[in-house]
Amino acid sequence: METVLHNKYGIDGWIGTPQEHKDCRQLIGEYLDERFTVKINHNEKVMLAKDSMVIHEDALWIYMKGKASQKINFMEINNRVLTDFFYTQTNLVIISTGKQEKGYKLDRKKHKIELSL
Repeated sequence: METVLHNKYGIDGWIGTPQEHKDCRQLIGEYLDERFTVKINHNEKVMLAKDSMVIHEDALWIYMKGKASQKINFMEINNRVLTDFFYTQTNLVIISTGKQEKGYKLDRKKHKIELSL
């Protein structure tokens, strides 16, 4: 993510350090809005709020939450995060609905998942 901050926005983010750039988290949010989308029931785009960011074992974990205005029967997730900068990038997306939780690996070739709930 720091490579994205440097190459796309011209800043050194230093995520999670005392030297973290003041606009770092806002710019990460903007980048995620461009590269990560969730749609439900084939048409409603879910607005996601960035809940928190945690660095764990050299990986940045970004927790997001969203609310739907209707019962969710179908979900489409499109994740192209970092695949524009790293050809071998793999992203883990964990979806929690109620008490159910499931993880999916997405990459440059497989960047979209469709789920019937």
